[in-house]
Amino acid sequence: MWPEWNPAMSKLLPQETPLTVFVGRSAELKQLVGGLDRAFEGRGGMFLLSGEPGIGKTRVAEQLDIEAQKRGSAVYWGRSTQAEGAPPYWPWIQILRSLLADLGGAQFGRLAGPGLARILQVVPDLRGHFPSVATTSMDDDQTRFGTYDSVTQLLLDTAATRPMVLVLDDLHWADTASLLLLQLLAGLLPHSHLMVIGTYRDLELAASHPLRTHLADFVRRGETTEIPIAGLKDPEVSSLFRALTGFEPAGDIVRRLQAQTAGNPFFLSELAWTLGDLGQESPKWSFPASAEAVPRGIGAVLRRRIEALSADCRGALEIAAVTGQKFDLDLLEAATGTKRPRLLDLFDEAIAKGVVTRLDGGYAFTHGLVRDTVYSGISTARRCELHGLIGRLLEDGPHGDSGMPVAQLAHHFVEASVVDQSLRAKALDYVSAAGRRALAELAYEEAVRLFELALSQIAPLDPGQRAELLLDLGRARYLAGDVGAALEAAHEVARLGEKLGDSNLVARAALVVRGVGDPRVMGLCNAALRQPPEDASLRIQLLSQMTVVLMQMPGGEDERRAIEYSRQALQLAQDAVDPDVIFAAIHARQMAMSGPSGVDERLQLADRTLDLARESGRPSMAGWGHGWRVDALVQLGRIDEAQVQLALQAQLAEQLREPLLQWRTRLAQSWVAMLRGRFEEARTISNEALQLGRRGHNPAADFIHLMHVTVLPIFVGDPEGSFDAVQGYARDHPELRIPLEIMSVGSLLSMGRLEDVRQAMRPFATGGPEAVRPVMAWLPAMAGFTQAITALGDVEQAAIAYEALLPYAHYNVATGAGLAGLYGSVSHFLGMLAATLERWDDASQHFEDAMAFESRMGAPPFVVCTRVVYADMLVARGHDADLRRARRLVDAAIATSRELGMKPWEDRATKLASALAGRAVADHPLSSREFEVATLVAEGLSNREIAGRLHLSERTSESHVKNICDKLGFNSRSQVAAWVAKRPTTQ
Repeated sequence: MWPEWNPAMSKLLPQETPLTVFVGRSAELKQLVGGLDRAFEGRGGMFLLSGEPGIGKTRVAEQLDIEAQKRGSAVYWGRSTQAEGAPPYWPWIQILRSLLADLGGAQFGRLAGPGLARILQVVPDLRGHFPSVATTSMDDDQTRFGTYDSVTQLLLDTAATRPMVLVLDDLHWADTASLLLLQLLAGLLPHSHLMVIGTYRDLELAASHPLRTHLADFVRRGETTEIPIAGLKDPEVSSLFRALTGFEPAGDIVRRLQAQTAGNPFFLSELAWTLGDLGQESPKWSFPASAEAVPRGIGAVLRRRIEALSADCRGALEIAAVTGQKFDLDLLEAATGTKRPRLLDLFDEAIAKGVVTRLDGGYAFTHGLVRDTVYSGISTARRCELHGLIGRLLEDGPHGDSGMPVAQLAHHFVEASVVDQSLRAKALDYVSAAGRRALAELAYEEAVRLFELALSQIAPLDPGQRAELLLDLGRARYLAGDVGAALEAAHEVARLGEKLGDSNLVARAALVVRGVGDPRVMGLCNAALRQPPEDASLRIQLLSQMTVVLMQMPGGEDERRAIEYSRQALQLAQDAVDPDVIFAAIHARQMAMSGPSGVDERLQLADRTLDLARESGRPSMAGWGHGWRVDALVQLGRIDEAQVQLALQAQLAEQLREPLLQWRTRLAQSWVAMLRGRFEEARTISNEALQLGRRGHNPAADFIHLMHVTVLPIFVGDPEGSFDAVQGYARDHPELRIPLEIMSVGSLLSMGRLEDVRQAMRPFATGGPEAVRPVMAWLPAMAGFTQAITALGDVEQAAIAYEALLPYAHYNVATGAGLAGLYGSVSHFLGMLAATLERWDDASQHFEDAMAFESRMGAPPFVVCTRVVYADMLVARGHDADLRRARRLVDAAIATSRELGMKPWEDRATKLASALAGRAVADHPLSSREFEVATLVAEGLSNREIAGRLHLSERTSESHVKNICDKLGFNSRSQVAAWVAKRPTTQ
């Protein structure tokens, strides 16, 4: 049972704020209350209230707030602001501050768990409550979405203890990082006790606005309900005016009001103020005879109201508007030179006119439109002067736990420098500092805006300073997902570095965009390597970067260069002390060795990574080490050992709450479940992995999930569904056509589409095994080509593929850079190729080896597949002994496939069994002559008598009897006689 509502726990809009009159909106409130009911049941969701300014979006949210608190729900508000200079994540910072105040530090820290350090990274002003918690300084996408996941998990876990409503007001002003965090949270709401309400002005969203780009996705995925807030209807307009004025408007007046306001409640309220002033000398409130007497437009209405204030009041409000929506009384007192009592009197005057309201124990404009009207009424020169004044006061004022408000200072001094050129240097310093703080707080899009502002509006003259800003801009653009723009900045830095003769600067330019196989990145690396940097750590990072780039290039020569560069990086790293630099070298070498020939070294690199993680206290590195051990051990067929590592990896992923580590873990678990024959479990885990990958914004998540989708039907059926999924993905990703065709070979064969299989074979037929890329997927790709070669009976290509695969006969077909694919023993595919070449004895040996290998792994589905394919080969060769061996293989395959639910393989094995039955294949290992001799033994004849009966020598008869006993595993003639007696009279 949830706790009863207690006003003392209220997080309602500030208690001092008198709520305005509320009319109508019954349908909208009904939807919201329904969402609240579902949140109490553990089926949370998000509601987005849209409409024009003043239409009542916030008021509707306030009404839901009241209802939620009556039911015992916690409610927290976060408001975005139109005032520039607000820190990144501003609405979330407000929510987390309130949450901390409610829960207390101990409970907040317990619920945040190991994610607390990451949360403090984006909400630095909470750090004073947790002085012993060290924050991370990494600035990559993995860190960003891991941090976002820590915030969302804190909110979800808190809501599990008490249902919770979050209200995010004015999302059209929210920064991109805040919206990305909201996007992540939205996907987790349906199974929570958390309800989120967002409000935004739909008319103020440009086509490129980040909220607009997310809206369709929110609604399409079914986790968000969009509620447009329209103008009030005539009866509601009448009710509102009556409540505000005590005047009952006639029908024609309501129509005139509607014509002016379109039912906008804020505009109607403003008209009520204005028209009340017009009729204030009358003993009774009156409406002007002509609608022309009513000011047109909300700006005109507000300006008339503001102009009615005293000059001192307007002056104070102008300074307040420069600072933002909410007032800092200490700052305003200093800026105006007015004593506090007089300042409060001026605000009382503004409150009486409905321009200002009390908020959170202080003061604020009654609406953003009011602040906009005051601010726009200030002349440009005066506005710049006031920004400079506020900037200097903020600069000299006290600073809390979050440090100097560099974002606000940057905004004010940039605005002030338009008039006062002497402030440009100060503006540049603060904008640069604000950009770097945004980078540290993972607000990459805000960092891009600030660095671009610094370079365009207050461009530095010093080339070195410009280069540093460009490096920061490039890094921010890359982390925000704009690789092309990041490379533009990097190239400009490289040009400046070459001009200045600074090799370290050229190297740093090459490291702006990391992990991307782009020729432009390779060009930057080549430029840097022509004059290697003096800094050893930079050289290691540069060699590692070049390795990663080359491993994503198409040629075999690129791979050889990558292996050499990674060797150099690893050698240099032996003397390095920075764990990040050492890890960069290990990671690059691991990638360079991700082909099957590097599996033993990858295992050693994984062990070295685990040692580094222990020495440096960096558990995130341990996640990589365990994962690399898993994929190497699986490729070697040591599945039980791999599962031990996988359990350690899962434990670490749960502890760190890192979405991408959780994704890699669940991905590997899904393949192991498939290997064990637990197909439904594998499907479920694979889907969970997909969601985790998407939460971590890993672009490879969907593609790797598709690999699972194409393999599972090979065992359990539905090749058409698998093929359709691949085709759908291919339409959106034409650049992946070739690997997708290879992935589809199994499905195409099941559907009998040999011409499409021939198409999938073309890359191999053209370039051979050396052209198969990427190297970490070489074995799975070769397995796909083997299936195609075998189906087409292409002897020439079979010989080439056979020689290429033979060195890896004792390996598993698995990917080499994380367990993203698993297809069984390499010997299985060697057997298929040898059979295509009619090298029957080699094929038999390979299939026997495959069955033994797959049995040792505990992989019954793969054993079934090998048994059936092997039996097929034996039937094709057709010797009596082959047919008998095929009979036993088929019987075992039918039993196991039926047990596991492998319907396609059960059907295939059953057809083979029928074919064998039609050929009257004996179900024993004896030849026809041996069976005849056994029959005579059963009649009690001696060896001499059998020889006489069959016209043999006595020695030959004796040899036949010995062979019969050996083949049947008997020690005496009586056992042979008993065996014959139990059999039908014919062979």
